[in-house]
Amino acid sequence: MSSQTFVDTGDNSVSQEGSARDRAYQGVRAGILKGDFPPGSFIEEAVACEVTGVSRSPVREALNRLAAEGYLELHRRRGAMVCRLSATELRDLYEVRLMVETHAVRKICREGRTLPPELLRLCDAHEAMPAEDLLGCVEINRLFHQALVAAAGNRVLVDVFDGLQAPLSRVAMVSLQQGFGKTEVIEEEHREMIAALSVHDEARALAVVERHLALMPRLQSVLSS
Repeated sequence: MSSQTFVDTGDNSVSQEGSARDRAYQGVRAGILKGDFPPGSFIEEAVACEVTGVSRSPVREALNRLAAEGYLELHRRRGAMVCRLSATELRDLYEVRLMVETHAVRKICREGRTLPPELLRLCDAHEAMPAEDLLGCVEINRLFHQALVAAAGNRVLVDVFDGLQAPLSRVAMVSLQQGFGKTEVIEEEHREMIAALSVHDEARALAVVERHLALMPRLQSVLSS
């Protein structure tokens, strides 16, 4: 999962404060992804404090961060509402993600770019992950695709893709929960992508990416219900 790095200043209170912020962020984010805080529901600070085991101040900062990332909408009087993801938004998200990842694949192949070793390490981590650990699988999948896009060497493209991470993570979790995506298939397709990109086989790599992302449109019926 995303984590926050803090400089060691010698002040223990600073690191503890940072740790509390991170625990609050990770705990609430996990609750959103797993469905403990369903779309459209409001997260009360007191409940978030109880779930994460930290005080109100770090929880408030975590909720603000999650709102900035697109997980929550902040309402002045009612608090933090978990964002909904409609079938139309899923369609739009799929189109943008397909454009970003296919562009990254073409750029890697046409410029003969070397893939980062991180991609294989993430495949190994995914293979070792228990299938029932859906949150862990979602996180590794997120890191894999971020590393793939970053390998194209376009900073703006990376920023665009990073801005999609909240809804993409939620879609990935729904996919696994509904049985549309299988962890072993995801890991196998990741390795196929690496194999094609390693020899700069653009046609093959594009075919794998398009197949890999094809489950997103299938989820529209779930979100419409």
